[in-house]
Amino acid sequence: MDLSNAAVFVADEPPPPAILRGTARGLELIVNARASVDAIAAAVEARIAEAPGFFRGSDVRVAVDDGPLALGCLAKLDELAGKLDLRIVEVAPHAAPKPALAIGSVPVAPAPEPEVITIERVVEHVVEQLVGPRLVIGPVRSGVILDHVGHVVVFGDVNPGAEVRATGNIVVLGRLRGTAHAGIGAPMGFILALRLEPQQLRIGRQVARAGDSDTPDQDAEIAYATGEQIVVERYQGRLPKNLAASL
Repeated sequence: MDLSNAAVFVADEPPPPAILRGTARGLELIVNARASVDAIAAAVEARIAEAPGFFRGSDVRVAVDDGPLALGCLAKLDELAGKLDLRIVEVAPHAAPKPALAIGSVPVAPAPEPEVITIERVVEHVVEQLVGPRLVIGPVRSGVILDHVGHVVVFGDVNPGAEVRATGNIVVLGRLRGTAHAGIGAPMGFILALRLEPQQLRIGRQVARAGDSDTPDQDAEIAYATGEQIVVERYQGRLPKNLAASL
């Protein structure tokens, strides 16, 4: 058989475990969720080693491709970021660019976006729908606006001048000292923080300004709307009556 003119097919190379690149919003780390945790960590370390001074002290947004991440991967990345003097400020699915279409072609309906990954069930998975909770590694700095369709969980402080907005509930595992608006377009919702010191709270259409808190510093607090006002009280390990419906 004459193979001189035979077509040669080469299998596509697998995508790299991780890609670190600069964007208009800062550094973006695109992680291939199918790669092993060790391979992802090694790829990140190798990229940082090329110019450690350039990357040091930067904020990094993690975009997960072909995910969700394997258990322990985000914890490994967080550990690695601390060692390399980086800050992971956001974790979300990777939004791939839309391909260009030839003239006369028919666009194919896009596949549903994967859920935002959880951090080893630190927060119980409460939304069983297409859009999951958004998990943010804080602190959320002044001037930053986080806007999400669904629940938002912040691991760290929300600084004065920062704003968190969600159609669902907002949980801050730190001090909430900026502005928070939960339950946008919804009849109810709540804002829970280890310490509430907000510039402004909004739940649905209700608005509350900052005020002095009477609870001790070590107590978590929850704010929720009732009637025509927002109530703030110590969180006692369970949601106030009727708030479970907002989950």
